[in-house]
Amino acid sequence: MQPENNIMETRERILAKASEMLMSLGVRNVTMDALSASLGMSKRTIYEHFRDKEELVIESIRYMIIEHNKELVKIIESTENVVEAIYQITMREEIHRREFPKVFVEDIKKYFPIVQATFYSGKDGLKQFSASYTLLEKGLKEEIFRKDLRIDLVDNFIHEIISMIHTSERVRHLKPTDREIACSIFIPYLRGICTMKGLKLMDKYFNESSDYN
Repeated sequence: MQPENNIMETRERILAKASEMLMSLGVRNVTMDALSASLGMSKRTIYEHFRDKEELVIESIRYMIIEHNKELVKIIESTENVVEAIYQITMREEIHRREFPKVFVEDIKKYFPIVQATFYSGKDGLKQFSASYTLLEKGLKEEIFRKDLRIDLVDNFIHEIISMIHTSERVRHLKPTDREIACSIFIPYLRGICTMKGLKLMDKYFNESSDYN
């Protein structure tokens, strides 16, 4: 029997490589044969960790979310205030999403509802998988967001909107840019939950910044 840490290392290695291949090739173009060849391990070893390709894809999306949120949390923790964090994340994500191959974006659409239901069903899930939960907590402490907010409800709402944007055919036909989505949906919503202190900071970063106009 393998030690537990070796099992976890193998699983992590599989997820890291699967995530890399899924992002570059799309779900349909990644086979278990290609993955095992790329890893230099047998398919049997992969199947010891993942029941089938469907489970592997879902767990790879989970892995990508966790790694992505680690990066966002670093931004949230390193910025002077939560609005600066929102600004930096908005600018970063706009650039980051341009790098996603269209085939990957299209292929993972069907997995969004599964991810939402599985990973964001409770408070522990929100804290583990949602950088926006961390951002909302920070905003409350800094008195940038209104103190009457129930942040688990707000965070679920934000993730539902993100899921809808990715899966809605009506939205897809409108062909909005990331900047249009931010300016028309997320920034107005965040302004709506701000205190006066928060609104002044939102004006500073989003209305007065030459990078955002």
